[in-house]
Amino acid sequence: MSDDAKTPTKPARGLRLALFASLAVNLAVLGLVLGAVLLRPPFDRAGPPHGRDFVFPYTRAFDEGQRHELGRNLRGAFERDRERDPLRPHGGLLGGYRAALELLRAEPFDPQAFGAALDAQSARAEARQAAGQRVLIDYVASLTPEERAAYAGRLEAEIEQMAERFRKYRR
Repeated sequence: MSDDAKTPTKPARGLRLALFASLAVNLAVLGLVLGAVLLRPPFDRAGPPHGRDFVFPYTRAFDEGQRHELGRNLRGAFERDRERDPLRPHGGLLGGYRAALELLRAEPFDPQAFGAALDAQSARAEARQAAGQRVLIDYVASLTPEERAAYAGRLEAEIEQMAERFRKYRR
């Protein structure tokens, strides 16, 4: 074997920087998600949860097995949506952030293009939310009347806990 074959090649500096930046963004997103889940900040003084937060009481009201099954159904729906959308930009969620990064670094800065990138990310998020709602509706529709009644009881308890947190926060 020649010496050339034994010598490992170093990745290009640009590639290393891109991988590092990608890792940093992934860790930042993971930190935000874990922080939000683990620390459970108090709800906004203005009232009920905003945006996609409204779904939390619905998902917390399922028992552990139901949450796992719902999660599998949701991942399957997202996978099917990806397969059906051949025009979807490569990279999905991270691709949208990377496109925004390119626009932020471009000279001259194009605020309209940056706004369009944010709008595209928002549209993808709304589409995922709509898909999630369809999966939730279908899942609840598949429950027996007894399972649905038990779920409704747990949901009522979640709503009461939320109301108590609102009361405590507003004092």
